[in-house]
Amino acid sequence: MLEVVIFSGGRGSKAFVKELLKDESIKLSLIVNSYDDGKSTGEIRRFFNMLGPSDIRKNQENLMSSNFELYKMWSEIFAFRFPKDVQYNHCISVMQAFADGKTNMIEEIQIDEPNLVQLLRKIIEQFLTSLKTYEKIIGRKFNFSDCSLSNCLYAGAFELLDKSFYKTIALFNVLLHTRGDVIPTNLENKKLVAIRENGEICYTEDIIVELRSNDRIKDLFLLDKDLDPTLIEKKFTTLEEKSDYLHRIESYVHGTPESIKAIENADIIIYAPGTQHSSLYPSYTTIGIPEAIYSNKKALKAFVCNIGEDYETPGYEASEFITSAYKYLTKNCKYKIPISELIHVALVNTSRSQQKEDFRYVENDFQKLEELPVEILCGNFESNSDLGKHDAHKAIKTIEEAYYKKFYKNFYNETNKY
Repeated sequence: MLEVVIFSGGRGSKAFVKELLKDESIKLSLIVNSYDDGKSTGEIRRFFNMLGPSDIRKNQENLMSSNFELYKMWSEIFAFRFPKDVQYNHCISVMQAFADGKTNMIEEIQIDEPNLVQLLRKIIEQFLTSLKTYEKIIGRKFNFSDCSLSNCLYAGAFELLDKSFYKTIALFNVLLHTRGDVIPTNLENKKLVAIRENGEICYTEDIIVELRSNDRIKDLFLLDKDLDPTLIEKKFTTLEEKSDYLHRIESYVHGTPESIKAIENADIIIYAPGTQHSSLYPSYTTIGIPEAIYSNKKALKAFVCNIGEDYETPGYEASEFITSAYKYLTKNCKYKIPISELIHVALVNTSRSQQKEDFRYVENDFQKLEELPVEILCGNFESNSDLGKHDAHKAIKTIEEAYYKKFYKNFYNETNKY
């Protein structure tokens, strides 16, 4: 059994997960942070004082087998969002009717499996009961506009399971028959904030994701509570002042025992591609996780460089993806760890097939790449059918070959003869 750990964001690792699931001899663990606060996830976090379930849910959905008898139903649940112009009372009445046993449908979604129906009724009833209390505390009604139904289910389960985010994730791992584990990096409920090189503060994870800017992000911070932008901008004007303040109020999180154990037992550790600052770098700053990666001497540690640019990494060259990951991996380390102990190989794409005006390939700065104490594996890792995305089969094959070459050199040389 080959144990593979992937540091995953929301969607960037999907193709890699699907490829790895084809091999039943692989035990797969996805390590994910939960700082997402956009759209209905942000509303859920504000009312229920919990971490964001959206990226957890996306990864659990990726681990569902299409042969699972309830696959279609769960896919419909995950895809369903209330309309943007929906009325509050409509959402409440739809969920209350299901919770009361008046119907087995939530909007157009039919739920027939008896045991699941009973459990979901309990979860939704708890969601509605808790929501009434939190609405009184906050002083306004919940905004169901464009709200994901699955977020409501995760929030209800969170309340039902003694406000344990870990138990909530474990429950859905079981309900979805996931072919692998989705593991949270941490359980502390923190807020993700960034500061750009021009001194602009991104006050929420949602702003980091949505703001279209060519100004680079200088640093990331985890905070205990939301900041008041008006107050901050009034008190602090320069980049230095703002950075100093954020460092002073910065908080820290510790890796869950399950994430540490998965890393320590892994044979291959993959830093997946994706949105770096909002999804991946925050995971790397988790206390205990870099140390666990370092202490595992039997694992290949593979970094997969993004193929295309995005607004979180404007103008980044290939080497910068690697060095920036290292920056955040060592940000909260107790001791100095060389980059060569955290990243053994890095996959860098060399194809240039995409011709769209709004797409730019990550530039390959080969001289700087060669200077890194990391083995650079260059190749055409781009999908022929989905340009700008990775061909997961090629990438995984390259990573597995690097693993056998590093740890089973004689075996690798023998198999390559045939």
